[in-house]
Formats: sequence, C-alpha cells, structure tokens
Amino acid sequence: MIIREIDIRLPSRLDQLEPLFEALDFFVSTNAIPPTPAYRLQLAVDEFVANAVEHGYEDGRQGEIGVRVRLDGDVLELTFSDDGAPFDPFHAPPPDLTGSIEERRVGGLGVHLVRTLAASVAYRYEHGRNVVVIRLHLAEPTG
Repeated sequence: MIIREIDIRLPSRLDQLEPLFEALDFFVSTNAIPPTPAYRLQLAVDEFVANAVEHGYEDGRQGEIGVRVRLDGDVLELTFSDDGAPFDPFHAPPPDLTGSIEERRVGGLGVHLVRTLAASVAYRYEHGRNVVVIRLHLAEPTG
C-alpha cells in the first residue's frame, strides 16, 4: 500500500520528534523518493519544526505543531503549522554569506537553504496558526 499523504500533530517539544521522523522515513521509502528530494524533505522538516519549537513558544506554554507531507505527481508539498507566536520566516533578513563564520549573525541559514532548494515557499497566518507551505520537485528541473 502506497501512502501519498501523512499528517502528524505533535506537542511543541523537541523530544517528541522521533515518531515524526519515523513516519517520514516510511513515507520516503514507500514512495521510493530519490535521495536528493528526500534529503531536502528531511532538512525542511528539521529546520521548520525546530524553529517553531525554539522560537514560537518563548513564553513557555505548550503548543501543537502540525506537519503534513503530500505527494502530488512529481511534487512534494510540505505544510507546517503551529500555534506559536506569529512569524513569517521568509521576511527575515537573509543571512550574510560573505563574512567569516565569526562575523556572521547567528540564525537564518537553515531557512535560507530550504528556500534556495525549494520550488516555492509561502507563509500565511490564519486561525491563530502560522502556516508554511514548501513545494519540492522530485526531479531536478531541466532547461
């Protein structure tokens, strides 16, 4: 049986990520997703879930993070949602990649990398939730 979509809700704690990554591994293997888009999928999930946990709940309250991965033809669509503080990661200033490691501002590199590797990214805030949608191509675009 091929699963074309997974939708997982988890508490906003990093120690709760294991079932999410197990489900992603199963999804990737079941759908025979090639290594490059599988890596991009894992990178995006790790980056956006970790950011939501670390920055979205600085007030200490518990929240809920949702991760939906859907395979639509040759496109993986990732939808992240959380009830943390409103924040559009795509309006944050891009990281300075010109200076030395010691001179660079901390943060922003993961989001920048995901944005660079994705076919498209979008953010919206609706019904009290941050919603990030990332689309990844299974095959590298030609031409």
